[in-house]
Amino acid sequence: MLNSYEDLVETTISATTDIEDLQNIQVGQSGSYQHALFTKSGEKVATTSGGYKVLYQRESDNQFMAYLTNEVVFEDGSGTIRVAGWIDLGSLLSGGWAYYPSVGVSGRYLGQTGFMAWRPYDLGKQEGAEVKLIMFATAE
Repeated sequence: MLNSYEDLVETTISATTDIEDLQNIQVGQSGSYQHALFTKSGEKVATTSGGYKVLYQRESDNQFMAYLTNEVVFEDGSGTIRVAGWIDLGSLLSGGWAYYPSVGVSGRYLGQTGFMAWRPYDLGKQEGAEVKLIMFATAE
């Protein structure tokens, strides 16, 4: 079984960060957030909450790497998915997608694995992001 949510639109409910200048990111900076996920037609699908922390600067290309944790709770009560993974901040700042491993922890998603893909519209300038969430059933 495949649970696929593509073409979702993310809007911010609340967010905090100590990154004041995206051109001057520092190791140790972090943030937390709560977002809502909507279909293109405006139906609210889920609420997400989580955070991130910049943990190091990669030596090979000097890009800052942050670790993100996120919990997706579906509006219809069908379950919860946990998302966690590394963010290459340079890729996001240049318009690239971030892909995070995801695990279903309750409801119809329990035991499923997959990924969340996330791409902000214009990081630091325009609110919102494009989101895809794909979950696969494990073989029994």
